[in-house]
Amino acid sequence: MADNQIELLGKVRTKIVATVGPASRDPAMLRRLVEAGVDVFRLNFSHGTHEEHAVTYEAIQQVGRDLGRRIAVLQDLCGPKIRLGAIAGDVVACDLDAEFTLWRRRERADDPHQLTCTYEELADDLEVGQSILFADGAVAMDVVEHRPGWVRLKVTLPGRIRSNQGINVPGASLSVAALTEKDLGDLEWTVGREVSYVGLSFVRQAADVTRLRAELDARGSHARIVAKIEKPQAVANLESIVAEADAVMVARGDLGVEIDVAKVPAVQKQIIDACHRSGIPVITATQMLNSMESSSRPTRAEATDVFNAVLDGTDAVMLSGETAIGAYPVEAVSTMSQIAHEAEKLMFTPLRSGAPWVRSASWPDVNGDEEPRPSVARAGRVLPITEAVVAAASQVSQRLRAALIVVATHSGRTALALSKQRGSTPILALTDDDAVAHAMALYWGVTPLHVPELFDTGQVLAFADQWCRERDLIDTGDRVVVVRGVIPANPSHNAILVHEVE
Repeated sequence: MADNQIELLGKVRTKIVATVGPASRDPAMLRRLVEAGVDVFRLNFSHGTHEEHAVTYEAIQQVGRDLGRRIAVLQDLCGPKIRLGAIAGDVVACDLDAEFTLWRRRERADDPHQLTCTYEELADDLEVGQSILFADGAVAMDVVEHRPGWVRLKVTLPGRIRSNQGINVPGASLSVAALTEKDLGDLEWTVGREVSYVGLSFVRQAADVTRLRAELDARGSHARIVAKIEKPQAVANLESIVAEADAVMVARGDLGVEIDVAKVPAVQKQIIDACHRSGIPVITATQMLNSMESSSRPTRAEATDVFNAVLDGTDAVMLSGETAIGAYPVEAVSTMSQIAHEAEKLMFTPLRSGAPWVRSASWPDVNGDEEPRPSVARAGRVLPITEAVVAAASQVSQRLRAALIVVATHSGRTALALSKQRGSTPILALTDDDAVAHAMALYWGVTPLHVPELFDTGQVLAFADQWCRERDLIDTGDRVVVVRGVIPANPSHNAILVHEVE
């Protein structure tokens, strides 16, 4: 395969998710971002109107058509945002040991030491001894007294707070629902649009994911669910959440406030490992190239962070402010792509001991349990026969140094199972379902292609052979491994075929 043609078939296997915002919503900029390496665009429904997101969505679809690419859209729901209400004077200094009160409803609007928040029931949910964090953890207070309708707080980490800043209560069992009325309204926007993924914030248990799925089903949406792991309760219930979700996001922003920041790297590895064992994609997010909001180059630490996330086995890495509001969105994507490519080259280079760089054993969880736990069995996921066929196809492609794996799949499950093998051979996935083609844009190492029909293995091979020849993607003597999943219109058995290009 010619080097200058590899990009189309995944020179960079790790997928890049880019958040759209004022710096990137222009159609010309969206095209540049895709050309730089974006596979999935995130629409952040914490900001913007439905009309603005609709214009952006249509622009993304047009860029995909112009470039002949299937680009996934991730609609990220806002979720319950617990924020301070208006503070008298807007800003107040919080000296060490100073006392404040947090009320369901304010008693005196002119007293800056009387606080309220957007979640009125917070004062009722709190208990004496709990800590409350403000402004992403910059200020901390402890609950020292609880009364009906209000609590008294004492400052333990001094600083300044201002109106509308965020509040975090690590470890607290809050009664607030993961889906808000705003989220339900935002799901109406999803109806009639080919949104591949919906991101769910504030997940604490599998039932939160189940509730969102019911809401999507009620609206006739087949969007897949990305469960954002950002709460300690979600980490505690990780296995059951992963079993219910279609994909997972390591949401390190809130996670780093809710748990000890020193534990975040270990939790990241734990989440990625759980997703691998369960066979679903995982996205690593937040502050990956944060300095590139204002700089054309990342810090060494940021480059190392992205590199190590790829070695950890993440399927995708995400940019937030870097592409939404940053001064260098294209450079951020290009840099992310280059770092991921370098990490992948190392992944495919064995250590001197002969062992692979990416470890296959389970990472220890935050409690130090190093015993690997069994994979979660899920209805409707990859069948044992498909798993065996996929594993064999991956070994065959490696042993024969195949130029390409072609997989014919209706649901995308066989392609995802191949992706999880983490082989070095590029994967071209053919599907007769355009929505599945878009969703597969998130799958590590997979280049999706929509075809009108999927027939028998020979016809799939003929189509792929012609498509690749027209684009000069295969040369004489190249070997191509064809994998066929179960296709409803022609439900024969799974199959593997090896083709040598004449």
